[in-house]
Amino acid sequence: MATEPNPPTSRAEKNIVDDDERVLFGLLPKMQREQRQEMLAYFEENASWNVDFVVMMALSTSIAALGLLNNSPPAVIGAMLVAPLMTPMLGAGFALIQGNVVLFRDCFKAMGYGILVSILASLLMGLVTPAHDPSPEIAARGNVNVLDLGVAFFSGMAAAYAGTRPKLAATLAGVAIAAALVPPLAVVGIAAAAGEWLLSGMAAILFITNLVAIILGSALVFKVMGVRGRKENQPQPLWARRMAMILILATVALIVPLQQRFQDQLEAGHLATAAYPVPSIAQDAVIERLNRIHGVEFLSARRDANSPDAGAHVVLVTEGPVPEGLIEGVKADMQDVMGEETPIRVIILRSATGVPVEAAEPEDREPSPTAGPRA
Repeated sequence: MATEPNPPTSRAEKNIVDDDERVLFGLLPKMQREQRQEMLAYFEENASWNVDFVVMMALSTSIAALGLLNNSPPAVIGAMLVAPLMTPMLGAGFALIQGNVVLFRDCFKAMGYGILVSILASLLMGLVTPAHDPSPEIAARGNVNVLDLGVAFFSGMAAAYAGTRPKLAATLAGVAIAAALVPPLAVVGIAAAAGEWLLSGMAAILFITNLVAIILGSALVFKVMGVRGRKENQPQPLWARRMAMILILATVALIVPLQQRFQDQLEAGHLATAAYPVPSIAQDAVIERLNRIHGVEFLSARRDANSPDAGAHVVLVTEGPVPEGLIEGVKADMQDVMGEETPIRVIILRSATGVPVEAAEPEDREPSPTAGPRA
């Protein structure tokens, strides 16, 4: 009678199995038992909720919030580097493959508390900051699309792989910058404090996208690198299989709307911004002035994104002659808000006789650089 082959026990037979795994998963090196134990100990110590985690999350979010409000990329990057949120995400991916429910719960508890601390800190920053318009750095966190999902997925893979290879530990800083976990959370609180609910919601979607993709990407790499269950030759626990399926379904559910949003942004030209809006206070001052003048309508007001020192330009539409003092008054209104040294260019477009003048939002259309007199 044929019998089932016994599992390999000798070192030679074990090497044959390892060689087969290398063929199956490529030529990636596998983690040894000692390495897996060291990584487990690292996550148990660093991926849990404690005072250090709370302090670093509050400080990193505060740095990110101030950098976003001041439109300072270096400050935002610094906040990414000091934020500890990546560790519990990687720990969750590790626990998912290992079937370690205790570690998985600790990691999710740390992430939950970290998210709460970040939102509260950024909300406080938004409340104590004077009224302001969303900076380009803040607005960028509301432009989530399918590319952000890809960045987060590969960031999780890169972080997990670097964590298994001691010689690549120095690259983790770059992964932290690519993943950008804290800035979206900071925007959630800042935008909510300013009543920008759509922007706050889109930033929250960006963070959720990052969270799901990073956990999945890291879990995939840990699986390929040889992380196994805590008990050899046992199937993955039911809770782990269910959680993995939930994460996969969540990713699939995100791909469709994010892909559609990417297509919409591509068609609208939002991925290649050439101009930024001016402060709403300055725009309102110009519109208030025009409300007292018959036959002149506001069309748009923009700042050049490629040449910030060029100042701003205001586009107006009129059916008749340009009222005396209009151009100087509009320039004064803009410079009262943006500074006396800010160059302001006023462009007057003439509407055809009998055609009603309709004001448009700045993002709806751009003025022709050759149309109408300029000042």
